Amino acid sequence: MAKRSTIVVATNNPGKLKEFALLLPDFQIISQTSLDITPEEEVGETFFENSLQKARIANNASGMAALGDDSGLIVPALNNLPGLHSARYAHENATDDENRQHLKAELEKLNLTEAKAYFVCVLVLINAQQDPFPLIATGMLEGRIKTVIQGENGFGYDPMFFPIGSKLSMGEIDSHEKALLSHRGKAIEILKRKITGLSSE
Repeated sequence: MAKRSTIVVATNNPGKLKEFALLLPDFQIISQTSLDITPEEEVGETFFENSLQKARIANNASGMAALGDDSGLIVPALNNLPGLHSARYAHENATDDENRQHLKAELEKLNLTEAKAYFVCVLVLINAQQDPFPLIATGMLEGRIKTVIQGENGFGYDPMFFPIGSKLSMGEIDSHEKALLSHRGKAIEILKRKITGLSSE
């Protein structure tokens, strides 16, 4: 059996790591945490900039191919927040539950029980610090964000997010189905096609 290529995933989020391992079975996925790589403050103004920054830090520290992931929830009714600040919406070191409660409170200030929302994920895969051909993939999932919190699967805002046409929140959907349906799953499928395209050239 051929040895699997290794990718360092620049995240400390265990939920994301599970999705990457599930959706990238042809690669050995390791976390930056296992290599004692410390993330730096995100300074980018876009998901892409943050994702590239994460990938470069992980690559520089490990010397291996690195995958940066920046993702978030966009709610147009809240001026596109939480957006880049999704992981720290309530405060800098917020838990998932604190972020959900803060989002619920912000919607209720507008007398809203639900609103249109989008999950967005931007992936950047690099092989070197100044990689001239980084692989970039973007995935998006449209749905409604609601003030009810349903389900214990997933992480982040999943229990509040209902994909279009679904009566179940992302927190109630089976983990494997959710991984395929999600914004991250869509981005990973695009990334895999780009990797396959390069390897066949």
